[in-house]
Amino acid sequence: MLAPAGYLPQPAERLDASGPVRRFELELEVDRLCLDSTSLRNLRERSGGDPALMAERILEIVSERGKMHNPETDSGGILLGTVAAVGERFESPPEVGAPIVTLASLTLTPLRLESVDRLDPGFAQIEVTGSAYVADLAPWGPLPADLPVATALEVYDVYTAGSHTFELAREAETVYVLGAGHAGKLALAAARDAMPGGTVVAIDVDRDAVERAATLGLCDLGVTTDLRDPLAALDAVRAVGAPPADLTVVVVNAAGCEPTAILLTADRGTVLFFSMATSFSAAALSPDGMSKDVRMLVGAGYAPDLGSYAFDLLRRTPALARALDTEAVEEPA
Repeated sequence: MLAPAGYLPQPAERLDASGPVRRFELELEVDRLCLDSTSLRNLRERSGGDPALMAERILEIVSERGKMHNPETDSGGILLGTVAAVGERFESPPEVGAPIVTLASLTLTPLRLESVDRLDPGFAQIEVTGSAYVADLAPWGPLPADLPVATALEVYDVYTAGSHTFELAREAETVYVLGAGHAGKLALAAARDAMPGGTVVAIDVDRDAVERAATLGLCDLGVTTDLRDPLAALDAVRAVGAPPADLTVVVVNAAGCEPTAILLTADRGTVLFFSMATSFSAAALSPDGMSKDVRMLVGAGYAPDLGSYAFDLLRRTPALARALDTEAVEEPA
């Protein structure tokens, strides 16, 4: 049952996660949630970093909504679970007992939790006990055998940042990536992959993250600045001699960075808003006062490759593997 009646699962206020599995569903025994960066930051800040309070809030949200759909950020994440049952009308299902990762957002995945078993306030992956239901139209991916579980979830959570950046960067000469977290690192590597002769610029308020990206060779230029201050950010970019961006990829988890993204982008350039902290009204209205003609795109959480490009990029890019603190990986035999 959905509430309100007639709504699709994502915008619905509440989903029915009571089970049993329906004809067009998978039932999963849930082992781990991987929260999106914006939701994790919100939960951590509102609880003062107290893991018990964070766990309490997660359980409260899931109990009230039948899904992990943070009402303050309107975002969720993905999950890892083991297939417990398969509906008789589910086409091409994974085997019962197989571990899989859901690639549809937790904001539309029916979920019930019995407990939060392990939570680190600084880590997006949370060990839980519960059940989830995945519709046959919702994408999912197998757990790669050659990667640590945590790394596989990190990549699946942001894989479309790599897919979308690669496609857009092929037409660019200069790419800025705003935010140097997991999605930012993947976007930097994808930009380099798409345009080996172009200029890739990493920009973040976290100096250590920027320096790490630069040291590993994921970017040509690194800039440390507060992206909520457009004029200071513009000065910082100019100070390192970076040309205006043909493509700006926004993967920050802080609000208020839309004007900076637009200001740093060349006329007729493109801004890809991949961050769940984006205010789309601010993005739409900010160009007015700058007389900026930029194309603005929303970064979708789905791409047809279902993560294959991101994992291929990880396997053949040692710098990306090190940036994600991943052990050296090899192709499976």
